Amino acid sequence: MMFKILVANRGEIATRILRSASELGWKTVAIYTENDTSHATYADEAVKLESVVGFLDVDTIVTIAYSTNCTHVHPGYGFLSESPKLPVALSRQQGGGKCIEFIGPSPEALRIASDKMLSRELATLLGIPVSPGRHISTPEEIRQFSRNLGHRYPLIIKALDGGGGRGIRIVNSEDEVEEAFQRCIGESPSKQAFVEKALAGPGWKHVEVQVIGDGTNVNHFWERECSVQRRFQKLVEIAPSRLPRSAVQPLIDASLKMAQRLQYKGLGTFEFLLNARSPSDWVFLEINPRIQVEHTVTEEINDIDLVRTQLLLFSPSTRTLASLRFDRPPTSPTSYAIQLRVNAEDPSKGFQLAPGTLLPQDVVWPLGRGIRVDTWLSISPSGHSPDAKFNVGTDFDSLLAKIIVKGASFEEATQRGIRALRELRVGDSSKEISGFKSVKTNAVVLAGTLSHSDWFGTHGEVDTLWLERNLRDVIELGDKVLPPKAIVGLQKPTSAGAMNGHESGPSSGAGSVLLQPGTLFSLIMSPSGQSVGESSRTGGTVKHSITITSIERNAFPQVLSGTFLSTLPSPFASVDSSGLGNASQVPIPFTLTQSTSVNVSGGQQQQFELADPNANGHIGSPMTGKVVELHPALLQALSNSTGTTHKDKIKVRQGQPLLLLSVMKMENAIVAPWDGYVQRVGKGIKLGVVLGEGMLVCVLERGSNLPTDSGSDNNNGRARL
Repeated sequence: MMFKILVANRGEIATRILRSASELGWKTVAIYTENDTSHATYADEAVKLESVVGFLDVDTIVTIAYSTNCTHVHPGYGFLSESPKLPVALSRQQGGGKCIEFIGPSPEALRIASDKMLSRELATLLGIPVSPGRHISTPEEIRQFSRNLGHRYPLIIKALDGGGGRGIRIVNSEDEVEEAFQRCIGESPSKQAFVEKALAGPGWKHVEVQVIGDGTNVNHFWERECSVQRRFQKLVEIAPSRLPRSAVQPLIDASLKMAQRLQYKGLGTFEFLLNARSPSDWVFLEINPRIQVEHTVTEEINDIDLVRTQLLLFSPSTRTLASLRFDRPPTSPTSYAIQLRVNAEDPSKGFQLAPGTLLPQDVVWPLGRGIRVDTWLSISPSGHSPDAKFNVGTDFDSLLAKIIVKGASFEEATQRGIRALRELRVGDSSKEISGFKSVKTNAVVLAGTLSHSDWFGTHGEVDTLWLERNLRDVIELGDKVLPPKAIVGLQKPTSAGAMNGHESGPSSGAGSVLLQPGTLFSLIMSPSGQSVGESSRTGGTVKHSITITSIERNAFPQVLSGTFLSTLPSPFASVDSSGLGNASQVPIPFTLTQSTSVNVSGGQQQQFELADPNANGHIGSPMTGKVVELHPALLQALSNSTGTTHKDKIKVRQGQPLLLLSVMKMENAIVAPWDGYVQRVGKGIKLGVVLGEGMLVCVLERGSNLPTDSGSDNNNGRARL
């Protein structure tokens, strides 16, 4: 029988599934969007989505699966993979009486496993420890939960269906409850959340068990440790854990117990927190009923292709663990594997997304024994295009690639990981492509982590908050370990050396503009209302020249500074009899600063205004993201629906979100730094646009300068995308 599979995902996991299915002889179908096509080049067929929303829309996925005559659907990982709605919809017979098989657990198993409260209840029923927690629907219920714990903080608020760090906020005090609750709800597809006691002190490690089942029997492929995290998102994973076997075995037993009760089918990960300083102190966290991003390290230590195995479990002749010879306990691992997530983010700015555009030649991956790279920054040879480029934006997560290294010992794997990072090249910071900045990565943090003395500790030194506590040291170590090219991108050599500590050689800025000392510009001016051509014919033009004599900084078009000579009247020269200054005889210092920026949002160009940090009241965006919510005061300023007096204006309170930016499906608030009123909104600001880092959100007049009885501080009436 010929099988045909729709891979309902994108990026590196879609590429991986498409390749494994192709090896088995299955026909493949991919889905893609206009600016995200690389994975689709590995498929036999590809269907274009109208927008990124289609990746999470059950009806869209089902329609495509049936219209392309697929026999199977693989959801990859993410929200869709954990929704029981998809397998239910696929099981409904369409025209011709056929059903499509969902590669994953049954709808009932998914219903429990994907709901964090239901899975906690299952664990409790089976005698497996969990952290104290409860379902919540209002911020007041969070405060009451804290009071029940003796007014204890920190707490963790989680979306019932969150994942990948989304829908999770830690609350350190009662003042943070309201905002944290709103952000979790905003990132949750179901708009439901729960709160639990935070176990985030010294020594608490994140350990997870890889489980496989055929619907009747279950087995495991050992565990992974994922304690190196930022904002509850994993950065570095290892397998197996270096914890004692006596500490890990209870977690494996608990995972198999829960999986057996669920009659689990497919791949699943059962996650736990364990205190390395007191290994008997551990709790169940959640079930991820799908393949995980970090499945690669499990593959390496078990010498198994998990994706291929997953596909075979849903083939008629290999539907049991016994038929695949996985019905016996696995062999103890004799090697170590480390996965390093290379993300498009800036560690020096709190791991903010660093979007941009890459060309195939801008990427160099490490090679050699024991090194593997899984990435979406590649194109199938059959789908190669000379003008191909990779766009890193705000709609998806920041993952660019996974570098997986393997060694006979933990030390060997670590050394190999450092070598791989030293060979890595992502981006060319000396240019921009079509107005987009080149991409920055977190390679310096990955290298610093593997070089830190705590990394080799065996007493719980690296816990879930370790990176947060040691980030500065980690970055410093990474700077020392990596060559400069790996940190800042590929630097093109200039033909001239530095002069007096300044850049004096040619420099290629954005748009490949070559600027160097001696560059001559001709300036032709014409009277108002006439084109240059018309003025030339009537003799009404005035010609001048501008010669760059030195360049101190070239980040054109954002910033260009140096000195120039010009035939224009100098503003610093003495005034002659005509009332004009003489032409400049000595070089004049100048700085050219861009005050607007053009971005592409939704296929259309949008112009924004750069915030001036020296201007009174300018509130700039600290990151790049899609605008998904606006404060009523910004809406009022945009609409000009009321008068301009303070009495009519909506007051903004310090700490209130002026707007929300969606970055990789996570919501980030830009808050008011003081009480005040919105004088005006930055150019281009509206719902749905992608706002770049440093762009002006609004000008906020300080409330201390205003009448105390003016305006309303109403925080209702927000507009949301």
